Amino acid sequence: MWIDSVTLEPSVVIEVAVHPSPDAQAIIINYPGYLGSIDGYNKKYATIADHLSQKKVGAVVRMANTLWPHINYRQSVLDDLRAVIRYTLGHAAEMCATATPDIYLMGFSAGAGAVAAVAAEYPAVKKILLMAPSEDAGKTATKDGLAAFSGEVYIVVGSDDEVVGFEAGRRFLQMGILSPSRHLVVLPNCDHQFRGRVNGQIMSKAPLWAFAGEATFPSPEGGTVLY
Repeated sequence: MWIDSVTLEPSVVIEVAVHPSPDAQAIIINYPGYLGSIDGYNKKYATIADHLSQKKVGAVVRMANTLWPHINYRQSVLDDLRAVIRYTLGHAAEMCATATPDIYLMGFSAGAGAVAAVAAEYPAVKKILLMAPSEDAGKTATKDGLAAFSGEVYIVVGSDDEVVGFEAGRRFLQMGILSPSRHLVVLPNCDHQFRGRVNGQIMSKAPLWAFAGEATFPSPEGGTVLY
């Protein structure tokens, strides 16, 4: 793993953590929820990234979800992701086996909403995973962006989600009108943060389901312990 940065302006420097996978043909970008750190609680995003790169599902690029005090959040949450996508495409040959990889985007809550909004802007983006997606990036941006995306869409939400509600899963599913492959899983006994050992294991398997065809999802068996 290595750490790098993407500079949008002097006061906006986005740190990225790169987990290379020399034999992989894809790169996964992970975007946390509002104010989410680059590593995540208990370093869960770092753990998931190591797991994915080791399994050769793809190299992984991690970023934080930052509130910049001088920029409207609805704009910055999108522009930060766009900047990291551009960085990833420009450095792909250093991360994986090809300079023109497929890009997979995975996001949580506000990060998932941003993924939905911008995925269609980049032809290299083939699959997206939305976990407990919210509309913090703006309802119009989220709806219009996801409606224009023609890749595969995977959505996971908890039945007891106290922030976006489990109905968010169906709402986002219905937005993806161009996608030929849309999938939704509602996890029982699961809150917005996927708290608990079992839900953490299921969360760790979600990108394997979305990006590598893991057929046993949402069973926690074989999932990585995050908490």
